[in-house]
This record gives sequence, structure tokens and C-alpha cells, in this order.
Amino acid sequence: MKKILNTAILFLVVIAGSLICTSCSNLSPEKTFDIAVLNSNLLSRFGGKEISNKLESEPQVYDENQKKMIPSSYQDAFKYDISNLEIQLKKINEITEDDDNKDLLQASKDLFSYVIAKQKEGYLPIAKMKDEKRSPEQIQKAIADFDAATQTEADSKFAKLMAVGKAYAEKHHIDAKFGI
Repeated sequence: MKKILNTAILFLVVIAGSLICTSCSNLSPEKTFDIAVLNSNLLSRFGGKEISNKLESEPQVYDENQKKMIPSSYQDAFKYDISNLEIQLKKINEITEDDDNKDLLQASKDLFSYVIAKQKEGYLPIAKMKDEKRSPEQIQKAIADFDAATQTEADSKFAKLMAVGKAYAEKHHIDAKFGI
């Protein structure tokens, strides 16, 4: 009898644990939208304007030990920003995909993956040029070349995410403003 009771209790604990884990990993449509769409605002300045603005300011990274921003090289500052985007992509990847959110998550992953890859390929070499004190003309040419090679694709991926995000928001009655 005791063995049956222990087995029954163990079974109930496993079931309860499974339910808790399942309910924790299934986010509400609002939270899914926040992570997959609203976080894409971090990418809205992708390209030459963002690069130029960052190169005009003093490069800094967050020092966890000192709990504050500290001076750095431009390359390290850009790497820091890229690492923050990678954290956002990881959050998107952690969302359980289902028929309802599949298109939304795929569009978001596609945009974030593209931007992160292009920032690594383009932003970092330009930051290195700035660290090496290359001429402003060389840096501006590299920025223009970067924009020419990436902007159309980035805009297309961003537009796709906004279209899918708008449909998802309407379906789930999420109050969101698009095109502002």
C-alpha cells in the first residue's frame, strides 16, 4: 500500500511539475509581441546613421564590476551593442513556437539574425577604422558601401516583421501603433 501511495504521489508531483513548466514557457500573445516585435525598435536605426552617430560619441561599454559605463575602443563599444542584440535574439529563440506565432517569430528571428550578422561584418571593421584614426573620407566611404550592400534587405525584413506583427496584434487585440 505504501509503495502504491509513493508512486501516486510521485506521479502527481511529475504532472504538477510538467504543468508548471509548460505554463511558464508559454507566453501570452502580448508578451510574445513585446519580445518579437517591440524589441525590433532596437534595430530601427540600422545602417549608416547609426554608425555615424556612434562614431561621433565617445565609445563606452558597461563594466559589470563597477556597475557603470566606462571608456572603451569603438570596436568594443560596437561589440557590446551587438551582444545586447544577441541577448534579444536569444529571448526570441526561447519562445515556444506554435501555429499562432510561427510567422511572427520567424520574421523576428530573420531580422535580428540578419542585422547581427551584418553588424559583425560591417560595423566592426568600420569601428576598427575609427580606432586606427583612418581618414573621415575612408570611414564615410565604408559607411556608404555598407548601406548600399545592406539597407534594402534590412528594410525588407523590417517591413515583413511589421506586417506580420500588425496582423498578430490585430488578431490578439493588442493595442499597438504602427508607422509612427
